[in-house]
Amino acid sequence: MKLIPACLVVAVCIAYCCGVSVPADSGLVVRQYEILKLLNKVHEPNRIKEQIEIGNSFDLSTALTGFKNPNAAKALLKGYKAGSLLPRGSIFTLFNEKHRSEMILLFETFFYANDWDLLFKTACWARDRINEGQFVYALSVAVLHRSDTHGIVLPPPYEIYPHLFVNSEVIHAAYKAKMRQEPAIVRMNFTGTIKNPEQRVAYLGEDIGMNAHHAHWHMDFPFWWKEHEYGIHKDRKGELFYYMHHQLIARFDLERLSNNLPFVEPLSWDQKIANGFYPQTTYRVGGEFPARPDNYAFHDLENIKIKDMIDYTRRIREAIAQQAVITKSGEYFYLNDSKGIEVLGDLMEPSFDSKHPEYYGALHNYGHILLGQITDPKGKFNMPPGVMEHFETATRDPAFFRLHKYIDNLFKLHKDLLPSYSKEELSLDGVQIEDVQIDELTTYFEDFDIDLLNALDDTVELEDVEIKARVRRLNHKPFNFKIEVNSDKEYTAAVRVYIGPKYDWFGQEITLDEKRLYMVEIDKFVTKLTAGHNNIFRKSSESSVTIPDRETTKVLHKKVKDALKNSTPLLVNKDVRHCGYPGRLLLPKGKIEGMPFPLYAIVTDFEQEKVNDLPFDYDYGGSISYCGTLGHKYPDSKPMGYPFDRPIGREFYYPNMFEKDVVITHKES
Repeated sequence: MKLIPACLVVAVCIAYCCGVSVPADSGLVVRQYEILKLLNKVHEPNRIKEQIEIGNSFDLSTALTGFKNPNAAKALLKGYKAGSLLPRGSIFTLFNEKHRSEMILLFETFFYANDWDLLFKTACWARDRINEGQFVYALSVAVLHRSDTHGIVLPPPYEIYPHLFVNSEVIHAAYKAKMRQEPAIVRMNFTGTIKNPEQRVAYLGEDIGMNAHHAHWHMDFPFWWKEHEYGIHKDRKGELFYYMHHQLIARFDLERLSNNLPFVEPLSWDQKIANGFYPQTTYRVGGEFPARPDNYAFHDLENIKIKDMIDYTRRIREAIAQQAVITKSGEYFYLNDSKGIEVLGDLMEPSFDSKHPEYYGALHNYGHILLGQITDPKGKFNMPPGVMEHFETATRDPAFFRLHKYIDNLFKLHKDLLPSYSKEELSLDGVQIEDVQIDELTTYFEDFDIDLLNALDDTVELEDVEIKARVRRLNHKPFNFKIEVNSDKEYTAAVRVYIGPKYDWFGQEITLDEKRLYMVEIDKFVTKLTAGHNNIFRKSSESSVTIPDRETTKVLHKKVKDALKNSTPLLVNKDVRHCGYPGRLLLPKGKIEGMPFPLYAIVTDFEQEKVNDLPFDYDYGGSISYCGTLGHKYPDSKPMGYPFDRPIGREFYYPNMFEKDVVITHKES
């Protein structure tokens, strides 16, 4: 029997199944329109007359009874009246404790508003009174988590804050074009020169989609999230922190091999950082992002000492070796097979759920701060925050991957202590993958334009003209693959597909147990197997890892205006995700002459690992593998990265698994 392609469902099911696009009601269309206007040119005073009038007439002090918890609104209002909040125009960073605590007050004020009307009025009031960075972040996180704003699409971060994504040379050229009132497209180059080997992979770290993904992941899973107060559970948040970053590093390593570079080396607190970084970007107000010279050492900050970072690492290593962490109450919490990685993820970020942040510190957050302030540790020159102090810009610095390789190696210590998977955990009786057929895999570079409208100041004398930055970005030709499976009986089957490196930097073939550390998940899905022969079809565009290009603000704005005129309905998916790796970057670049990568597929019994009663093909709205779900449990109970997350035992391959080499060829344009 032939299997219906995994990408197809019956038309009737599409009409009634949750998680698909449906026409938005008029209320949601209005909300979408107002959010777009609130986030337009946030550095400038609001120019929307209706919103200005609402903000000026709204009295937050008399509306406190309309909040589920009014304490945040009270504290926010008190700080505003006292003039103690971060001023508009100042640089906001989540890694600054004072900045963050003020932002949380604003977020909670938005989040606890009992209805949309109060949320909207509060946002109109805050738009021109609260720091714009705090405003954008708090409003974005609130929109992502409130039930009455599900389905609202936020503008791409590179259109809200172009300064964080393009270099200063582009901004200067854009201002010149506006002064001349001439539409322009300004070409942007990546940082560095051919003298710097890291320049070869700058296109990945500086990719705007990659940076947008990283920023949105930390909006979906904020480290400051108070689950017990907000009432929204972040299922497997700690494990997702581990796995998403682990996959970013593995993907970066495959890109390095494609460019004849070795795997990235972890940094160390007591050693110099060999490669410097010159961002070539500037804040809209506040100067340039600081540069870091070659061979620069970490230095103590006022509240973060290098000795403490070494001690935190030692304590984490001891906890992993003992397979138990010490809680705040002095008890031991054991790192068992299923929950250990979750506990360590919360510990090393750390999240609000860390078992003992005072004892184990904050390796991840402190590492970002130490790297961001490395060239001005004493604040002598009052330098602005570095790229590592913003989630929107962090991956631009190659040290980001070195920091996360350091943290990932600690996670590896824990994983290496777990037993290898047994035959019962790996095999599936009566199921055999006979073949995996895949289209030719080809990558190339293409041009992409970023709208710079929000990067430029408004003036009475000069109209806005269309000015864009043009960047080069990696892409691949769409491809399909077919998995041929024989089964003795019917199964609801989970299918996982990975690629990894075949050779290391020296050209030596890598053993499977070493290779598992660099395996990149390219798809995970659930399908039905019938008794007999099955052909499972899958498109690269359906990957559970990636999301497509974001709609531009202009396109989204036009769709909303058309919907308001009742000319065209606005389609929304209330499970839609902003978080997700760019679909263009699913494949590493490969080489012009072709580069082999082993591809692995494994089929398992989904009935043994499912965690809810949703349809097996439920559309969770985007990238599940990296971003989990919002409002649902993570769809399966297997450890993320299974079966490559643990040491490979003597017996690993079974009929329900398949391996073959595929070749990725890069085409020069």
